[in-house]
Amino acid sequence: MWTPEIIKDKVESNKIIIFAKGSKDMPMCGFSARAIGVVKLYNKPFEVVNIFDDPSIRPALVQYSQWPTTPQVYVNGEMLGGSDIIMEMHESGTLKEKIDASFQEAAS
Repeated sequence: MWTPEIIKDKVESNKIIIFAKGSKDMPMCGFSARAIGVVKLYNKPFEVVNIFDDPSIRPALVQYSQWPTTPQVYVNGEMLGGSDIIMEMHESGTLKEKIDASFQEAAS
């Protein structure tokens, strides 16, 4: 049974994590596919939690984030947004900055 505390633990223990419909290799909606595809471009390790794996994931995620839709992309514990926001951040360079900063902190 997923809880907001379990979501928090997952977010804090992964530099990049995406809560999505489907898996990293088999997204099950266009928005999840786009978010996963953009993050893959950075060649950094990341996790994907398939919200369809357990019916308790989605309500716990919504309660944790106060955000009703998926995908939800988190970098270094910060919820950045869904596929549209991630695409805009990628195009502007801010996603690269956030991802690079996250992995630089790990190295120091």
